[in-house]
Amino acid sequence: MEKIKIEKGQTLHQRDEAVEFLDIVLTGEIAMTDGSNTEVSLTNGSMIGATYQPGEAFTFDYVAKDTTIILRFDYESEDDIVTAVTSTPAVAPAIAAANMEAVSNTLSALSEATDAAADLCKELKYNYNEYQFMCVQLGQAPSKYPLLDVLAAPEPSAALSGWQADMCNAYCENKEALESSFYPVNVNFCVETVMRAASLGRYFKQELLSVLGFIDTTKSTSADFTTEFYNVKSRVGGGSSGASGTAPAIKNAIDMILAFSGVDPDVADNFRKDVKTYTDIEDRHSHSDEMRRLRRSLCDGFYKIYEEAFFKSMETDHLPVEVQMFFYFGFVDEVMAGEANTEFLYRTAVGWEQDPKGRILSFYDWLVKIYKGEAMPSKNEFDSDWLDYLREEVRNNRMSQKEADKLKEDGRAKVNYEIHNMFMGANKTTHGHLASFVPMFNSQDVIRPLDKCLLTPSAVRESFHKVLDIDYSLFYRPALKSYPEFKIQHFMYNTEVKPYIILMPNIGTRGLMWQEVEGPRKETPAHMMLSIFHTEDVDATVVKMCAFFRWEMCRRIMGVRYSDISEPSLTSEYTNYLQFYRKNGYLSSDAKEAIKMALQKARNDYKVVFVADYEKYILNEAQGMSRLNKEAREILFKYCTFSAKYRGLRGSTPQYQQLCEAFKIQQANRLHNLDLTLRKMKSIKPDGVAPEVPAEIEFAKL
Repeated sequence: MEKIKIEKGQTLHQRDEAVEFLDIVLTGEIAMTDGSNTEVSLTNGSMIGATYQPGEAFTFDYVAKDTTIILRFDYESEDDIVTAVTSTPAVAPAIAAANMEAVSNTLSALSEATDAAADLCKELKYNYNEYQFMCVQLGQAPSKYPLLDVLAAPEPSAALSGWQADMCNAYCENKEALESSFYPVNVNFCVETVMRAASLGRYFKQELLSVLGFIDTTKSTSADFTTEFYNVKSRVGGGSSGASGTAPAIKNAIDMILAFSGVDPDVADNFRKDVKTYTDIEDRHSHSDEMRRLRRSLCDGFYKIYEEAFFKSMETDHLPVEVQMFFYFGFVDEVMAGEANTEFLYRTAVGWEQDPKGRILSFYDWLVKIYKGEAMPSKNEFDSDWLDYLREEVRNNRMSQKEADKLKEDGRAKVNYEIHNMFMGANKTTHGHLASFVPMFNSQDVIRPLDKCLLTPSAVRESFHKVLDIDYSLFYRPALKSYPEFKIQHFMYNTEVKPYIILMPNIGTRGLMWQEVEGPRKETPAHMMLSIFHTEDVDATVVKMCAFFRWEMCRRIMGVRYSDISEPSLTSEYTNYLQFYRKNGYLSSDAKEAIKMALQKARNDYKVVFVADYEKYILNEAQGMSRLNKEAREILFKYCTFSAKYRGLRGSTPQYQQLCEAFKIQQANRLHNLDLTLRKMKSIKPDGVAPEVPAEIEFAKL
């Protein structure tokens, strides 16, 4: 047993080196890495070598991330693992906890690698289809690549969803309790945990190696195709845009953008250097330390430039097209974007059409709306809106009340708040690939033809219309009003408040329901975000966003009683249904097992289960495909009732016949009561009927 100091950046063990020692990390951090695709952190207490057999070859490099001290033991048999733990009883609990955490990190790396493999296959498939189409445009026969005809992503490892993963997560989630009341009881409990972690680590490591091997093999065997694809793509003219005529060539766009923004010269120079470095890198999705630092620097520079350029744009009526492309799409450099993509972005920016109702906006147009005082900034990550933020600043003596009052209507301050508190987070989240995200338009992010994934206001409106065609009351909210002149103290009615849909300047895969209301008032619009180039099925994404909105809006309306079944609501009834499904006599054993699996998959998050059921309700049940159990169907139909069109289509089916008949009775009663109210108003004041009553009658007929 000896202590060894490893300097930052030094390699402790190399791949293919024989395993002869057990190394326990005392201080510092060691990274288990394959050099390009993955990196697993091993922190204090981690035992390096335990996931190998003595004499076996290391399959990864082990590199010091910081100056690290290790405690080294000889390793000739598994008994040496026991000795290493029992000979250090003071730190044995930390060793046990750290080894389980290392296994959990390996599992996370496996999940990320599996996603990377799926993305790689998807990208190659899209590129292969586009390649064949471009060859037809050029009048040449496409080369054959048999590998791509049969290429399929590997099935996700059973390790990701099996009992081993659940057990590993349970150890990590209960780490503090185990360290305080389990491991210290007897050192043999620590030994058992370390041995179990070693066994799991071997299993997860082999699964990880399999996926990484698939990625490397696929990249190497498709290298010829990739070269040919970009050669052909560079020779295609404006085919992507599908428009006649030739767009002007964009050259030195970054110089135009930086000059327009007037940003500090040091910021401009650093950003220009970072963009050049990033553009020259072959694999821009690498997870190396250098790439992480470069991405961080690029993000810092991009958002500073975006903010300065926006304020400059408010001072002029003329925006250079390069700056428009920067605002709408995050475009900064024609080389990084690619020639064909740059031309498409040019045509799209020049021909961009605004939403006539002003509800579906590019992020730039959204900032303009905030700057002019026509909309409120979004909430921050602590659920505080602009006014809450100012009150908090005053409360903490970071500004005076006079300064806060002045800032309330300050357009520049509100835009600054929106960029730093919503834009930076939402832009990254909608992109979907958090580890490799940069906010600039990057050709390596283009996995589908841009014209196929561009979201215009009309395309987004159509996707939301498909949901509203089924769930007609989605954006209606209850409101209360009194009419003393008619001797009516309480009149409940529904009012529709359409959300703001903000198109983020990126290529992404996710939609985001950022907030359900603005501030404390429930009659204010929600804020939702989508990437302006959305590479997934936008209809499915919109359904999921609407599901989150349904849940959060109900929570907002019900307040602290959102889960109280004595106050019936969507959230309270769904919570009650999921909490007590085992005692529900109306559910079959198969249905109960399905609910159990759904809760496990959602980690007992009722909102996640509801979202999945809402998706089935809109995408399957409304189309006549039964996917829900009786209880879930009844709750969803009660609070997310089908429109008259779909009640007519599904009302004759066994699943919905009774539900639709009960709704007809409720609807008739509601219309009768509203008719009485309307007659009362007309009898008292024939020409002064409150507009809410006729509007509520029309809503009740839907």
